[in-house]
Amino acid sequence: MAFVFPTGNGIFQQDNSPCHKARIVLEWFEEHTDEFYLMYWPPNSSDLNPMEYIWDVMEGQLRDQTPPCLNISTLRNRYLDIWYNLSPVIYQKLVASMPRRVAAILKAKGGSTRY
Repeated sequence: MAFVFPTGNGIFQQDNSPCHKARIVLEWFEEHTDEFYLMYWPPNSSDLNPMEYIWDVMEGQLRDQTPPCLNISTLRNRYLDIWYNLSPVIYQKLVASMPRRVAAILKAKGGSTRY
């Protein structure tokens, strides 16, 4: 979190994944509450999480790069480069899609959607 939000002004979306609910993780969140806002999110709601789409875009761009990453430092640098160079259009489309996403989830009564 300190790397992603060095000024301490970030938001962490807690999706209640089992790995996020481990005691050591919950204790860490408790110790660092002044550094970022912890936003709770319904479990198993990836269709409401536009970040999943961004991860897919980033993964695709990373896979297109050659040569492959040989170490964690190269991987980190490439992901950061991709992250900082994502088109603002991607974010705009994701924000614009949220009303459709919510409507689709309501129509599916919480079930899966095309998102």
